[in-house]
Amino acid sequence: MSIDVIILTYNSAEHLPAAVASVRAQTAADVTITVIDNGSTDNTLDIARELGLTPIANPHNIGFGAAINQAATATRADYVTLLNPDAELGDPKALEAMVATLSDPQIGIVGTRIQTPAGEPYPNGRRFPSTTLAARHAIMSVLRPGTNSASAEYFGPAIGRPDSDQVVDWVSGCCLMMKRPLWEQMHGFDPRYWMYLEDADLSWRLRESGYTTILSGPAWVTHHGGQSSKFRRNRSLWHHHRSAALFYARTRTGWRRILVPAAVAFLGIRLAALVALNTARRLTASD
Repeated sequence: MSIDVIILTYNSAEHLPAAVASVRAQTAADVTITVIDNGSTDNTLDIARELGLTPIANPHNIGFGAAINQAATATRADYVTLLNPDAELGDPKALEAMVATLSDPQIGIVGTRIQTPAGEPYPNGRRFPSTTLAARHAIMSVLRPGTNSASAEYFGPAIGRPDSDQVVDWVSGCCLMMKRPLWEQMHGFDPRYWMYLEDADLSWRLRESGYTTILSGPAWVTHHGGQSSKFRRNRSLWHHHRSAALFYARTRTGWRRILVPAAVAFLGIRLAALVALNTARRLTASD
């Protein structure tokens, strides 16, 4: 049994050492770390080399999904595992627990429970939203971020139970694992998602192929969050909304496909409003 842990970096020098240390603390045997960098402008590459790693260095940012696929192609381990550079495996047996979950041939992907640096649980194991729920979440997450019923329903109740695995719709790419043959069968992430929702899309395709997505009980990570997107807030908003449009178009079938143009227009309006709001806040802060 061999495990490759892929860490995709972008200006991640501050957190990379802790992420690598958490992997090296794992009790699982035959674990390798593959660092792939998406054009960092800080000293991330130097830090990776100081940690004894030989990073794959992309000259520019090719996107999350494309870079992960690139790194996975460069390795041959039995299990493909992703770990954010600003996340740390929280238990030395986390990788072993994830491998054990994947022993069931009907399970396609397993993700971990997530907690904040303060030890608070962060929702993982989200739902594939209906058209109505997607619209409610999109509106209410702006008007009442983090405290509204629509977002609570979208996130679902699966913030993670340490006593048992849970079947969920999709798990965050912050930390997940798949068997390599299935990863290759699914062709990894869809590179059209430059950033955001490539994890949801993969879980969707797995479900359409008859596989289940699991949120691990014993495996968890501490995630600091937002280390890449904070550098280009408006650009992150653009990619988030573009990915939402792609995912909506992929997952609507039958008569619901007639709603795709309206959904794309709605997302465009929401994006414009958020960019305007974000720009106004920046200008106010600079005064």
